[in-house]
Order: sequence, then structure tokens, then C-alpha cells
Amino acid sequence: MLNSTITSTCVFSLSLTQVWYMDSYTNSKIVREFKNTDDFVSGVVSRTYSLPFKWEGTNHLVYNGSLYYNKYQSNIIVKYSFETGSVLAQRALEFAGFHNMYPYTWGGYSDIDVMADELGMWVVYATNQNAGNVVISQIDPDTLHVLKTWNTEYSKRNAGESFMICGTLYITNSHLSGAKVYYAYSTKTSTYEYIDIPFHNQYFHISHARLQRPGESAVRLE
Repeated sequence: MLNSTITSTCVFSLSLTQVWYMDSYTNSKIVREFKNTDDFVSGVVSRTYSLPFKWEGTNHLVYNGSLYYNKYQSNIIVKYSFETGSVLAQRALEFAGFHNMYPYTWGGYSDIDVMADELGMWVVYATNQNAGNVVISQIDPDTLHVLKTWNTEYSKRNAGESFMICGTLYITNSHLSGAKVYYAYSTKTSTYEYIDIPFHNQYFHISHARLQRPGESAVRLE
């Protein structure tokens, strides 16, 4: 659980119980769907999808029935519909580093991070134009067009992981156990602050951090 200092006053309802499993951080196209976490633990697969393009990284998102992921060896975001088995949109993220140019501290081609919160869909990445520092863009979930962008002064390579709560990006200072939530950037005010909040991590390291549900303060680690 995240320290109660970080809370959300926004409300967002999401009732999905499925689990989607992508078994590598690069060069793969197979996604396995499980009806719930019990089936996932038991290995009972309900459906298997073969994506049209391979992915890169671990920071993908399932949102309103579609998978949003970083296309292999590119800065292109792909929107894939589980229902139709087709690509609904794909778009290059201008100037975004990819293929371990600006990953999180653990590497793993984690340059481009797609996430969502109560306010919509976001992409976190870095560019040469912003000196390798974290860039936040809000994107349209239908067209993948960038709606607005914020340039921060926090080095992407020094970020362990990040997650959004109500339009604020929180960044950990490491991917290892003992990490802390160290930096927060508000897209509402375009301001930042350095913070010092213990980030409970029962694993050796994390490669993906997300809210359990938008509107909650619990963060899922993978």
C-alpha cells in the first residue's frame, strides 16, 4: 500500500476482474487472458491473443477493452481491440526515446510508459529535446493524438517507476526494495516537489507500478 499521504479525491468506477499476461519485456506477440486472479494463479487461460506487432517494455495498459502498447523497436503506440482482434489506431510519439535510450533504472526497454487515471490516459517518456528528463503527455484514447505535454526536470534514467493519481505523476527513486516515492509533478499546476514517502515493495525489484483501480491509493507492483 502507498502511504496515506498520497490519496485521491477523484472517483472512477472500474469493475474488470480479468488478468492479461504478457510473458516477456520484448520481442513477443502473445497475450493470455484469465477470467480472474484465481485462474491466473492456477494457470487457467480463457483466451489467447496474437498481436499483429511485437511489443517492447512492460508498461502497457488495458483500457476500455483495448490494449495500448509500445511497438517493438519504435516510439509507436498501438491500440489493439481484444473484441475485434484488430488494430484500431497507432501513432508515433514524437521525439520519444525508445529501445533502452531512456528506460527506467532497471532497463528492459521501459522507455515508454502508458498509464491511465481518473483524468484520462497518459504517456511518460523522455526526449533529447528535454535532455533525457521525464516528459508527460496526455493522449486521446481513441486517436492517440497528444492533447497536452509537460516537460519535467527529473531524469528518466534515474526514475525507478512512476504512476499517475488524479493528474499527478509520482516517481520512485529506485526499482529495488527500499525505494521511496521521491518526486511528484502536478499537471494541474505545472509544478513539482521532492517528497520522501516509503514505497512498500515485497519483491526484489519492480518493473511495473499501477493503481489497483483509478481512484484508489493502492498500487500494484509487478
